[in-house]
Amino acid sequence: MTSEAARLIAERGITLISFDLDDTLVDSDGAAPVRLDAAARRASEVIPGLAADLLMDARSRALAADPVVQGRLQVFFGTLGVEFDSEPARAIRAAYNELLPAVLEWTEGAPELLVRLRGRYRLAIVTNGPTTIQRPKVDKFRLSELVDHVVVSGEVGVDKPDPAIFQHLLREAGTVAERAVHIGDSLQSDIAGANAAGMGAIWFPPHHRTPERLVEGGPRPDAILRALAELADL
Repeated sequence: MTSEAARLIAERGITLISFDLDDTLVDSDGAAPVRLDAAARRASEVIPGLAADLLMDARSRALAADPVVQGRLQVFFGTLGVEFDSEPARAIRAAYNELLPAVLEWTEGAPELLVRLRGRYRLAIVTNGPTTIQRPKVDKFRLSELVDHVVVSGEVGVDKPDPAIFQHLLREAGTVAERAVHIGDSLQSDIAGANAAGMGAIWFPPHHRTPERLVEGGPRPDAILRALAELADL
């Protein structure tokens, strides 16, 4: 049976498919526990007298937090009462980030899908984050060999959901919004941004955390994708 996402792409004559990176093509949520363990260990070293129960509570709250809407480290620091730009926070943030991209894995079905679609559609990645964090992920998975365009917010100076980042991609790809679709896990970032840019929007709800809720007046996906393999019909 053809999925609604595949039907959308076929019926609209889509020529450009863009993907979010984290928790769409690569499983960043799956790496969160080990990264937060590293953050907790560093916190115990740089914050004198830190209570073990408070530290575990901070880890639990951070793991449950939405990384796009709330931010895991923001929740971690907030629970501990640590200023985000303080010296202890910088040390903790370094421990949290230094494991990337080594602990990242593909989202199930992602490499097979990109290979299958390559040449049939123009493919792109649109991801939020600094170059120093996002480019090593792109390099690890050799994504530049699998997609035609990689747009990193830290390089273009604007983040999703600002439609300008998608308009940058459309100009680079030489296509129009009506022939493009974006696929991502965040309603507030991916779907809202694609909506604002006039592109099709396919929501790929996260698998390791409670997804955002569709609400009246909020971002609206044109289709929902439960597994990347659903696009194999293309």
